[in-house]
Amino acid sequence: QVWGFPRRDETPNLARWAAMHPIPYAMRLTGRVRMVSDGVLRRIETELPDGARLESELLFAEDGSFREQGTLSFASGNDIRFRTLGTGQLTASPDPQIRHGTVTWELDGGSGRFDRASGRITSNFTVAADGAVEDAHAGLVFLFARPQTEGERP
Repeated sequence: QVWGFPRRDETPNLARWAAMHPIPYAMRLTGRVRMVSDGVLRRIETELPDGARLESELLFAEDGSFREQGTLSFASGNDIRFRTLGTGQLTASPDPQIRHGTVTWELDGGSGRFDRASGRITSNFTVAADGAVEDAHAGLVFLFARPQTEGERP
């Protein structure tokens, strides 16, 4: 018995586990944040050269913690929705012109290839005084295996 896994006799739907597979995810994005209202920021970032795009809204508490929700878009109709797992933090860094942030997102499905996606992604980012953002993501995305269509390669 491994901690965190159900015992075999407690596993009602093993087929569900077999139908999903984890995809390692890592990406670097750049972009900007802008204030939407008091305590609310909008974050928009893109990855070059592939053009993946992140759009999110961050709601801040006075202590620098925040909650975030948004979308990662990879191609037309292939999006992942996410929301904060717990709270993120935006704090001072050794450079007084840069703030350092970290947040872990819980994936909440999506569209296209990411329909019913789950998993977690961690965003480790900096925000400059002018609103410029540099962001590094790492995580695991669990996807349901898609049935092959006729003529499609595996």
